Amino acid sequence: MTNTKKAVLVSVSVLVLGAGIYFATKTGKNGKTLFGGKKKYIDEGDINQVPVFSPSQKATALYNAMNIYNGTDEQTIIEELTGVTQNQFALISKAFGLRNYNRLLGYNTIGGANLSLKTWLKEELSTADYNLLRKKFPMHL
Repeated sequence: MTNTKKAVLVSVSVLVLGAGIYFATKTGKNGKTLFGGKKKYIDEGDINQVPVFSPSQKATALYNAMNIYNGTDEQTIIEELTGVTQNQFALISKAFGLRNYNRLLGYNTIGGANLSLKTWLKEELSTADYNLLRKKFPMHL
């Protein structure tokens, strides 16, 4: 065999081997490789990944923290609003909408009025906690 034929044979072999490895490890739409295993990444499960922001989930969590019979869970409210921007708070407030609130009993029950998130927070939080949120979200509270 001549050197040219050897070079062509080695090049074609490397190309075929590389293409075979690529297609064998490529994941499909279901996230599985040709051999059925899931492709693993070094950062899989990394706690530093930013979670997707969902205004409706935040609004529901705030509602649940305020709509309990034995008082308000202020800690949950603060945790849910930590890291939230002005614009995100506006989306949360919109997702919260108007919900029934009974000012006498302090939660959602018969005989209340439909109130906004701003009013719910003002009614449920202490003056100090509400003022803290007003400083953080001055455009909306």
